Amino acid sequence: MNNVFIKNINALKDSKLRETMQNYTCNIKPVLASTNGYNVEYNGRFIHSEENPLAESQIIFKESKNQENTTHIIYGLGLGYLFQIAATDSKGTVILFEPNLDILYNSFTLVDFTNELSKNNVFLFTEFNDLLDFVGSKTKQDTSVAILSLPSYREMYKDVFNDQTKQLELTFGSVILDYGFKRRKLYSATINTLYNIPQLLKETPVNKFENLYEGKTAIIVSAGPTLGGNIETLKKYQNNAVIFSVGPALKTLVKNNINVDFLCMIESLNCTKQVSGLDLSNINLIMEPYTNPAVHALEVKNKLLHVSSNMPPSEYFGSIAGVNTEGYNTQGTVSFLALNTAVKMGFKKIILVGQDLSYIEGQCYSKDSAYEDLICKLNQETNRYEITAKDFERFADSISANPDKAVREKCAADRLITLNSSLYTVKGVDGNMVPTEAGYASFIKHFADYAAELQEVELINTSLKGAQINGFENKSLEDVMKDSESVVKPELEAGYDYDKEKISVELNKTVRNLKEYDRICDECGKIISRLTMDLRRNKNVDREKLLKIRTLIENYTIMNDINNLDNAIFRFVTAGEEMAINDFLKTVKTYDEINTPIVVEQFKKYYSNIKKRIDSTVKYLNKSIQEIK
Repeated sequence: MNNVFIKNINALKDSKLRETMQNYTCNIKPVLASTNGYNVEYNGRFIHSEENPLAESQIIFKESKNQENTTHIIYGLGLGYLFQIAATDSKGTVILFEPNLDILYNSFTLVDFTNELSKNNVFLFTEFNDLLDFVGSKTKQDTSVAILSLPSYREMYKDVFNDQTKQLELTFGSVILDYGFKRRKLYSATINTLYNIPQLLKETPVNKFENLYEGKTAIIVSAGPTLGGNIETLKKYQNNAVIFSVGPALKTLVKNNINVDFLCMIESLNCTKQVSGLDLSNINLIMEPYTNPAVHALEVKNKLLHVSSNMPPSEYFGSIAGVNTEGYNTQGTVSFLALNTAVKMGFKKIILVGQDLSYIEGQCYSKDSAYEDLICKLNQETNRYEITAKDFERFADSISANPDKAVREKCAADRLITLNSSLYTVKGVDGNMVPTEAGYASFIKHFADYAAELQEVELINTSLKGAQINGFENKSLEDVMKDSESVVKPELEAGYDYDKEKISVELNKTVRNLKEYDRICDECGKIISRLTMDLRRNKNVDREKLLKIRTLIENYTIMNDINNLDNAIFRFVTAGEEMAINDFLKTVKTYDEINTPIVVEQFKKYYSNIKKRIDSTVKYLNKSIQEIK
């Protein structure tokens, strides 16, 4: 070991990697070469450009985004030209991923990286799963990612490079989607849950039916484009399996006289248009506690409650109602809820139909489904896929039940903007890349991760044109069902004995917590008024003004303390405001005459908004408490 190598490994933040490198022996020793600058040859290939190694890396970095919220992932070290440029010039985070220990070991003996490796914003990984875990834990809602690599690495690792970069993108996307949910939808989902509580106490938790269908076959039907091609086969074998349907697929199944056993709906918005005009009297409906009240009011055979551990409002209801949420998840998609329910109910074989998770041959959803008007086509001018509605007005009617046409059309327009802003391409079942949207792309990972846990369940995907879902066998529905036999479907004994007194006690405790925070908002409002007047009289930022701002920050911190379990509902209904003020405070470097009035104005907006949310939440809580009595 030379001195340069020792300095480099001592600069490593990961003690495990430090030990690995100390004991490592090269399998193939890279060769240092000179080709218009230092280069390295490995397995007969130059790692860097033979014309100008430094300029090659300078161009690659210059073409990437570079902001404070940018994470630069450098795929491959080589002699470190690109890594050193990124570590020096990046305004955000730099993550080096070097999968080849031969190259890493050799470069550590040749180049001193101690300055780069010692920086707080620079990290090094050699195992891809460790990189994924780190990325998932560090990604924030405003993070942008730039994956930079040399052409030589893309060629050397061509078998895995595209797949790994897609996994990184999906990891970032999944975290950002979660933040998006918390900022835009968590409030309405929480309010729905609190409003629904009297109705929820009339519904039966799915837990009661664990293993009821042990050994049987379940078919989960989604509204992807390939559903249409499977209709006749579904009709033929419908008595040989228990059929789950998501909301958008139900009309297609009913139109074709296919009997559905379980209908799954989880949307926090009113999506009853998906099933309007249908006779649901012989269907069991599975919902989440946060599902829109209009869905909970549907007339069905039985109402079942899937109480997820990973959806905050549902977990809250589970905790106060004594419903076990362990192992119950939705991952934000209704088809995952159906899969999770089927697993919990004990099905041995679970078959996905219409679960394309991609846009196939221009189609986004199956014919006759609620969203059949959406199409995805390549725009020849921009060379990008775009989603449009063939009949915008009909699409607007299908996406919203609001009686106001303008509101419906705005919902539809917003949905199209969201879809088009997050188009991805993913690997299809046939190995080719297919277009999809960010939500679907993250769902692929959720399905694959869950499949890896299910060793005792036979999982089959019949969408032979859609996205590849690892862990599921790709087979046609006919091949899967051709030897199947008719199954006996047991009747569900609905009903559950909730402890209403305990639930009322917990709801009253939440009301008291919210009223205390309402009092804090009033106190902070008075502080803000005095601060505003003081700043108008005297713009100098003195100790007294700073102490008042400190009080505003301390109260904000106290109310959002995640270790205080009593403030859960407060954190859920104010998550968007908390994220906004937190993002703003990160940008404040000094409290001077310019910044301080802006800070005060932002806190005025924060405390005013959360007070409104507290007031409306208390109203819904009191309503439910009275109805329970």
